[in-house]
Amino acid sequence: MPGPFSFLSRKKPTSLPFKDYYENWFNTIKNTLLPLLHQSLSSPSPSLLPFRRDLLLQHFLFYYDSLDQAAAVDVSQILFPSWRNSLETPFLFLGDLHPYLFTNLLRSFIDAANNNKTQNPESLDKPYQVLTAWINPPEKLILRIEQIECGLRLMVPPLISRVRKVQAAFIRKVAEKWDSNEGFKKKGIKEAVKAEMEEMLDVLMGANRLRRSVIIEIVNATNVYQGALFLEGLAQFLVGFKDTALVGEFRRCKLMMMMDINGGGTHWGF
Repeated sequence: MPGPFSFLSRKKPTSLPFKDYYENWFNTIKNTLLPLLHQSLSSPSPSLLPFRRDLLLQHFLFYYDSLDQAAAVDVSQILFPSWRNSLETPFLFLGDLHPYLFTNLLRSFIDAANNNKTQNPESLDKPYQVLTAWINPPEKLILRIEQIECGLRLMVPPLISRVRKVQAAFIRKVAEKWDSNEGFKKKGIKEAVKAEMEEMLDVLMGANRLRRSVIIEIVNATNVYQGALFLEGLAQFLVGFKDTALVGEFRRCKLMMMMDINGGGTHWGF
C-alpha cells in the first residue's frame, strides 16, 4: 500500500516495498549472519571472527543506506513504518532505533560483566576472550563511550527541535489557507505537505547519519571480541522484537494498563 504522501514522491516507486525489503534484511540477520557470528564467538579459533563481525556491521550500514533511498522515494513510509509492531514502537526515533539505544546496550554489557565477576570463565563452554571481553574494560574505552554519549546529547535535541519547527510551520501554513476557496486551499495544503516532507526527509537522513556514526564509532573503539559481541547483542535485540510470545505479553500488559486507566485504577480481573 502506498504511503499517505506517496503522491509527492520525487522518484518512481521501487519494485520492492520497503516493508518487504526489511523482512528480507531481517531474515538475513536472523537466519544467516547471526548464527555465523555466534559460531565464531563459540569457537576456540578466532580466525573468521573479524570477517563475520564486519559482515554484520556492513549489513547494518547497508540497511541505513537503503532506508535513506526509500525515504527519498516516500519519506512517510519510513516515518510511519507499517512493518513495526507495538513492542518496537517505543524504541523508535525518526523511523528507526533511537541512537541512545546503541550506547545503552554497550553499557549494559559492561555493567552485567562487572557485576558478576564471581563467575568462573573456565566452567563455561565459550572462549576465555569472549567470557572476559567486558570485564575491567580499559579506561580508553570508557572515555570513548563517554565521548560518544556526549556527542549524542549534543546532536539529538537539535533533531527533535527541527521536527517541532517543521510541524509548527506545516500547521501554520495549512491554517492560513483554510479559509480560501476550495481550489486554492487544496493547492496550499499540497504545497505545505510537500514542504514538510522535504524537511522531514532531511531530518530523517540526519538521524540515519547519526545512527551509522554511533555504530561505527563503537565498533572502532572496541576490540574484535567486544565489537562482535556488541553487534551480536544488537542483532539479538532486533530478533527479540519479533518474538511472538514476548509481543503477545506486551500487548496483554498494555491492554491491562489501559483497562486500569479507563477503569479509574481498578483491576478488571485479567
